[in-house]
This record gives sequence, C-alpha cells and structure tokens, in this order.
Amino acid sequence: MTKLKTPYGPIYLSNPGPFQKYGNVNVYHQTESRDVILQAPALRAFRAAEVRFGHRILITGVGYRSYAAQLHYWQGDKARYAHPDDSMHVEALAVDVAQDQGRLRAIGRALKAEGWFPGAAFGDIPHWSFRVVG
Repeated sequence: MTKLKTPYGPIYLSNPGPFQKYGNVNVYHQTESRDVILQAPALRAFRAAEVRFGHRILITGVGYRSYAAQLHYWQGDKARYAHPDDSMHVEALAVDVAQDQGRLRAIGRALKAEGWFPGAAFGDIPHWSFRVVG
C-alpha cells in the first residue's frame, strides 16, 4: 500500500487486486437519499469544493465502488469503465459529477481548487479523481 500526503491528510493506494481495506473511508450523508463515500481526505476536499461552489455538488453513485462492482461494470462496457485495478473509484478517490445540475464549469473550478483532477468524461458524466489522475 502506498501512502500519499495531501493538504487534507494522507490518502492510500493499494496494489491492484480485489482487497482494498482502508481505515479512513467515510460517508457524507449529502441529502436524505444521497451519500458520498470517499477516503477521508478526499471527502474533506470534496466538501470544501462544495463550500467554494456555494451549493451541493451532486454525483452519480456514491464515489466508492467495490472491486466486484467495478469489475462488473468494466466487463459490461470496457470502453466506458476502467478495469478495477486502474479505477480510482475502487480506491475511494473518485466521483462522477451529475450533469443535470448545470454550472459544470464552476463545479470544475471548485473541485480543481481543492485538489481534484478531471479524468475522462464518458457521455455526459465528468469523472474527477482526488490527487491522482485516474
């Protein structure tokens, strides 16, 4: 496991494989029906981006995906999904921003200012990784 320093605290990257267990994964109950699950430093940076943006930043899914879930998505559409060994979702360090909320450029500026980096956009869903381009 690799430990990387960020302004929000250390994040961890595992070796490829189906077992990722981090003691720093937290849940942010963003709305009554929406949770965001990320490593704690990434979650702090995400929430800081929301403050900077001035509103909630809605995502599709919850951020984190299990290895098995990512493998299932990848097997179903290899052009759209990363292999789980290469996915920052499996590391609890990625989100896919929901397009239907508008103001995506302002959201992008807020995320970048807090240490998030854009990745490939698949269809209308912009992908963002924290401190790691994924």
